[in-house]
Amino acid sequence: MWSPDLTGRGGPKYLRIADALAEDIYAGRLADGARLPTHRDLAWRLGITVGTVTRAYLEGERRGLIVGEVGRGSFVRAGARMGTAAAAMPTPGEDGVIELGVNRTPPGVVTDAVADGLARLARLRDLDQVLNYQSSGGLHRHRAACARWLEQRGLDAHADRVAVTSGAEHAIAASLMAYNDPGAPVLVEALTWGGTRALAALLRMPLRAVPMDEEGVTPEGLDAAIRSSGARVAYLQPTIQNPTTAVMGLARRQAVAEVIRRHGLVVIEDDVYGLLHPDAAVPLAALAPDQVIYVTSASKALCPGLRIGCALIPPAYAARFAVAARAVNWMAPPPMAALLSFWVEDDVALDLTARIRAEVEARKAVADEVLACFDYRSTEGCFHLWLMLPEPWRARDAVLAARRHGLSLMETEMFVPGRDTTPHALRISVTAPHSRDELRSGLTRLRDLLSAPPEMRIMEA
Repeated sequence: MWSPDLTGRGGPKYLRIADALAEDIYAGRLADGARLPTHRDLAWRLGITVGTVTRAYLEGERRGLIVGEVGRGSFVRAGARMGTAAAAMPTPGEDGVIELGVNRTPPGVVTDAVADGLARLARLRDLDQVLNYQSSGGLHRHRAACARWLEQRGLDAHADRVAVTSGAEHAIAASLMAYNDPGAPVLVEALTWGGTRALAALLRMPLRAVPMDEEGVTPEGLDAAIRSSGARVAYLQPTIQNPTTAVMGLARRQAVAEVIRRHGLVVIEDDVYGLLHPDAAVPLAALAPDQVIYVTSASKALCPGLRIGCALIPPAYAARFAVAARAVNWMAPPPMAALLSFWVEDDVALDLTARIRAEVEARKAVADEVLACFDYRSTEGCFHLWLMLPEPWRARDAVLAARRHGLSLMETEMFVPGRDTTPHALRISVTAPHSRDELRSGLTRLRDLLSAPPEMRIMEA
């Protein structure tokens, strides 16, 4: 029976047990379906209360690691190993932990605008209509506002080609379901967003990595990957690629678009950071409009809690997308779509995005000061740094060591397609901490941690 190794762990006992559980699942020491000790048995072996074990197991369930079955016990959830990275993220501020993993809008920037928007929403004469079921693509007014929003990125957007979605992930999931089949490969960058990795695994669509350089995927690499894999669909992030921060220049986008057109490839272009980069070239959707499904969201450029995004869809793809989007989620929440519409119509969205960008740059100045001795890259408007770890640190060891020192980081493996080698790097969010002072404290703690070899840190712990 499993017994957690709590050596060198800090913090409350229940979290130490949950962290050990996550590590053992990740390392393969606990397989899918493995049965865990009863609460009473584990409490006896560790010399703790049954209540502490119960709390630890509940934390494991919250993270998606285990499942409890009445009358049978607790078991490792199927697929838990793949989800240990995201599941291990504690709630920001929990037990003094500083969050450096989640890319979110800097706290406090949009609070007043949200309050004003909600008050305006409550005064709508047609509020009952907004609160009712709608077409899965959204009300015309909301689609028209999204189209105007997309025009800022140089897109020829019309309301009848726009679908309002519950964030970008809804649109990405619907696109994969509509235009690909289980077992058929999906082309992605050599490092890709973890959400798409999880979606592809759920849909049983293997990912095939396309070579990258400092601008993102290369045209030659994309051409070769299409030929060798037979893939019909690709998912790409040309602007502020997550996690590498790469940004394609216009010439690169034109060359990639030529490959897309030549092969008839369906491309899902994720541009959630596009409005945050002041000099981003036009999207691929402007260069290959008949084959690129353009996806963006308010989550980064405005407010993650809205859960509103939109997709600009080529006319030939619209019907299948609508069916899949409706199957995934009947409709995006109309009240939140109305709030986004207010902001776009009154140019509040432009102001908020500018304020977010300014706060991001101020926070990156803090990072430049604290982490001056490290090798990392970022770009304008980017919420995170892509930090190369000094020898002999490895990504997994650094994440675990950081957790013991009160820092929450994303697992680097969550960005790796398939079984490719995990790079010795970390994605460090500058927007997750509640303030610049908290950011400075977290980055200082991380700098001190990484400045000594992992063996020394283990001894200190």
